Amino acid sequence: MRPISVYALALFCLAASGTVYAQPQLYETGPAEDASFVRFISLLPDTLEVTAAGGARLTLTPENASTTWQAVRANTPLTAKLHHRDRSEDITLTAQPGEFVTVVALVGDADWFVDIGRESPDDFSAFRVSLGLMNLDPACGNASLGVADSDIEIVSEVEHRDVRRRQINPVALDIRLLCDGQPTGSPVAMGTLRAGDRWTIVAHPGKDGPGLFPVLDRMP
Repeated sequence: MRPISVYALALFCLAASGTVYAQPQLYETGPAEDASFVRFISLLPDTLEVTAAGGARLTLTPENASTTWQAVRANTPLTAKLHHRDRSEDITLTAQPGEFVTVVALVGDADWFVDIGRESPDDFSAFRVSLGLMNLDPACGNASLGVADSDIEIVSEVEHRDVRRRQINPVALDIRLLCDGQPTGSPVAMGTLRAGDRWTIVAHPGKDGPGLFPVLDRMP
């Protein structure tokens, strides 16, 4: 898929998702035909500060845990400092043209850590819902996203840091995570899904084992 098509896809996502609160732009944007996108998610129990190299800053909290997608220059190193409580984590990443990169702060066994998922989406439907499973739990092998209280699998065999996506009808849905074919954690109620929306369901480590965190894909 050509990058310009991905940019058009992003604009469709914006139209479908509606208006959201503006957030600080952390990085310079590139031309539309060469655009890539980055967002930050925090699954930590309190505030996470994200600061880009130029000094732009934003704050994530449990109530506002995800940024929108932000357009960035492709093939350009991007740096950020993530600060939580008394520790900071420096990251550097480069996005390929048309790539969507998600940076996630996660709770670990001893301390918090950062992991990154990457996706190059090539689908959009104004009449269906896109559900993607992003596996950011290294302990969850062959992760699958299933329908709760059912044997139906939406996507399956998602390895660590991979994303797999599927279009479904806009219905009321409860989902569950399976690791190596075994259900784990509690089901998550998604409610009635809206046609045209795109969701990324993050599989993440937790104190009681792997869990799911749904994120609505949004443009600024």
